[in-house]
Amino acid sequence: MRIGTWNVEGYPLATSEKGLEIVDFFDGVKADIWLLTEVNAGWQSRHGRLVVSPPRSYGREQDRWAGIQTHLPITRLPDPNGGPANAEEALCLTRVELPPSASAPSVLVACSVLPWRGASQYWPGLPAESFDAQASYVLDHHIRRIHAERRDGEPVIWGGDFNQELRPVTASRAADGFRMAGTKNGIGRLQDAFGKFGLQPLTEDAGHRIEGAWSIDHLAVSASMVEQQQVDLHRLTRRNGKRLSDHAVYVADVAL
Repeated sequence: MRIGTWNVEGYPLATSEKGLEIVDFFDGVKADIWLLTEVNAGWQSRHGRLVVSPPRSYGREQDRWAGIQTHLPITRLPDPNGGPANAEEALCLTRVELPPSASAPSVLVACSVLPWRGASQYWPGLPAESFDAQASYVLDHHIRRIHAERRDGEPVIWGGDFNQELRPVTASRAADGFRMAGTKNGIGRLQDAFGKFGLQPLTEDAGHRIEGAWSIDHLAVSASMVEQQQVDLHRLTRRNGKRLSDHAVYVADVAL
């Protein structure tokens, strides 16, 4: 099974000029499940149904933090307990039914967005004390939700835009004055989160859209799904020469 994650940047519609170029890219990749961020709730394409996270507390109603697109049967799993809305708005949690030939009847798929430095001006209600506190606040809620919905032995795919590198900033970038996306504490926090569910991050050593930086977008899957520790990275350019997104695309083949 082929999966991918991508921050498409700017909440495009599939019928827009940019959206049509995204759809053309999807045509070539032929992924079974896409974990997408900065998505438009009105997105419709020939690549399956898009299920999206709840409305944001800031911005247009159609602008959503996260979405999952697949041609397979998919069910969105809303929060039954009415948890914090400003953390739930950044989670799209679904169950995808798998074909009879698969090793499991279903897979739990979660697409997350975590805060970045300065996110609070676009994300009302985040804790004010520190960036680490904001990231922990959202991540802890997502962990609770995944734990509550996961069936015994069910495989998990968790991805999205975590705004957190999983490797320290390289010496050359540090010398040029760049700092890590995320924090040192955030590396351990995200690794621990994946570890709670026995997930292996496939993007741990993947590059960013910006050459020389590490990825902040991640794909993590149940260890049983890992056939090879390889992710295909795509830095896409539009037909007019501009970037298609400020994030790279990450695609991997997994065993299900």
